[in-house]
Amino acid sequence: MSARIFGTAFAVLTLLACGTGDIGTPPGTNPDDDEPETFSVEGLAPSKTRTYLEKLAPPLVGRVLTPYEQQQIEADGGKAIEPIVKAWATEPGLVSAARAMMEEKLSVSGETPDIDYSLPGNLVEHVVKTNAPWSDILTAPSCYGRDGNVVACDSGAPFTAGVLTTRGYLAARASRFNLTRSSTLLRAFACQSYPQDDSIQPRVPPEKLRHLFSITDLSQADPEEIASAANPDHPCHDCHGQFAAHAQLFVKFDQEGIYRPEATGEQDPDGELGRSFNGLMTSHFKEPADMASEKSQMFGTEVNNLAEAAHVLSDDPLFLQCSAQNLLEYTLRIDTAGPLGKTVDKDMLARIADTASAESAEPTFPEIVAATFTDPDVVRTVVGALAGDDE
Repeated sequence: MSARIFGTAFAVLTLLACGTGDIGTPPGTNPDDDEPETFSVEGLAPSKTRTYLEKLAPPLVGRVLTPYEQQQIEADGGKAIEPIVKAWATEPGLVSAARAMMEEKLSVSGETPDIDYSLPGNLVEHVVKTNAPWSDILTAPSCYGRDGNVVACDSGAPFTAGVLTTRGYLAARASRFNLTRSSTLLRAFACQSYPQDDSIQPRVPPEKLRHLFSITDLSQADPEEIASAANPDHPCHDCHGQFAAHAQLFVKFDQEGIYRPEATGEQDPDGELGRSFNGLMTSHFKEPADMASEKSQMFGTEVNNLAEAAHVLSDDPLFLQCSAQNLLEYTLRIDTAGPLGKTVDKDMLARIADTASAESAEPTFPEIVAATFTDPDVVRTVVGALAGDDE
């Protein structure tokens, strides 16, 4: 690795790992600043433009800048960012980047003798190659083999929901009460963790849930129940009132990712808490009819199954905003999870989503890439991280 490339990478990682390192924090928000700072992408110097695009090209298109791109940068400075990033739309490397990003986000790739874990990645690759709407990763009616040909989605479900109804996703994220499947769904495609604001996901009424999940006041819980809680700082219903709605969508998929229409959602009395019979998982609900039903709600909209929920999610503004955040995390190698996670400005993400939507009612992956990496706050933040690297 050259000293220049190493210095660029180190500068970005230092800023994002130390201090705030937040992406898109508005300029001039320091109370000691007399006047807000101004930033112009078009006015960016060729040296800083080059450093910015040198950071993006390897993870996004799998190569360094070409001589022609270098000439564009030298001639136009910051004005070269938009045409260069948009030109990457046709590059095979961008297809590979989309696949790698989502395989990393979903923790699924490869294959075993029993399960083809490459199906989610194959679908992502097909969506980008064919310039289909990015939302097809959640709503596509077909799956695809390594050769790009249509294959049957392997879960056996009577509906399809893109990557969500592949055994690769379902088996890799199987866990008690279907908590990992549902939390991955929300984290990967809406960038949400539990608990969420009620305006995003209304809670299931506590009286509909099993006792443990219906607790709204920790004083109602005994020490054993508090000890078993995933987040002991919140009453169980704060999180599980929302988990219940999302986990129920997976109640008929067993731990191997096979759809079992006979699933009841009942707790196996001889099994581990959260596990039902025959490799299935227990429902959050307490009434038998509710336990066995796939009907639920996503972001307040009633749905009959996982496929309908995927459509609701992909139509929500959070989906495009999260897609932009996923791109930033993957390309800049930042971590937004946990108490030390970096923040990404929500207003900036909303603006990026609006920019992508202005290009198309159903934005493609390249359109989201272009909207993300031409956004002034993204450029400003990354360039700020690299300040001094050319000196």
